[in-house]
Amino acid sequence: MTQLSVIVPTWNEVVALPRLFASLDAQGHAHERIVADGSSRDGTPELAERLGARVVRGARGRGAQLAAGARAARGELLLFLHADAELAPGALAALARAFDDPALLAAGLRQVIAHEARFYRLVERAANRRVRAGWVYGDSGLCVRRAAYDAVGGFGAQEVFEDLDLSRRLRRAGRIALVEEAVLCCSPRRWEHEGRLRRTLKNWVLTALWTAGVAPARLARFYRPEPG
Repeated sequence: MTQLSVIVPTWNEVVALPRLFASLDAQGHAHERIVADGSSRDGTPELAERLGARVVRGARGRGAQLAAGARAARGELLLFLHADAELAPGALAALARAFDDPALLAAGLRQVIAHEARFYRLVERAANRRVRAGWVYGDSGLCVRRAAYDAVGGFGAQEVFEDLDLSRRLRRAGRIALVEEAVLCCSPRRWEHEGRLRRTLKNWVLTALWTAGVAPARLARFYRPEPG
């Protein structure tokens, strides 16, 4: 069986992490767990170790944390997840089956947001369309072959848009797909905290600026200092 490493960047995620790890416990598929912690102050690293993860500690910054987690990983497949996500039963097995296709370099999971509002069904459809087009945002999860990850240079140390930066390089290298059978349940906490419309518009504007070449360090100032 192909070894799979689950890599989670954290910053003060002591509330969210048990739900994610409970969903991993229910998978019935072999994997290792790595938490790349960015100097949490709430006991997240200690909790992660009790839940069976190896913890990599360093300065905060999601790109740098993800890169550190990948360096520590042993798996042939690397699955990067946000701490406030949960995997539906069978998701890891579905990913492993998808990578039986040697042409597949990377994949995203089918996103489902844990809220009944119709607004979130639109968000889900947009996220899944992006993955089909080869753009995997962090909240869709990213599963990538280790060889492909290394070949394109892995995550950069940037604070924001590290996911799109890596997706762009992977798209040039080969095929990225949406694995419909692998379901990722996402928290709506950022939309609910900032306001649904405000958060969505901000995401669109910042993505457009990044696409136009604005430096991620400048765009990072417009993100709230929140967990995840």
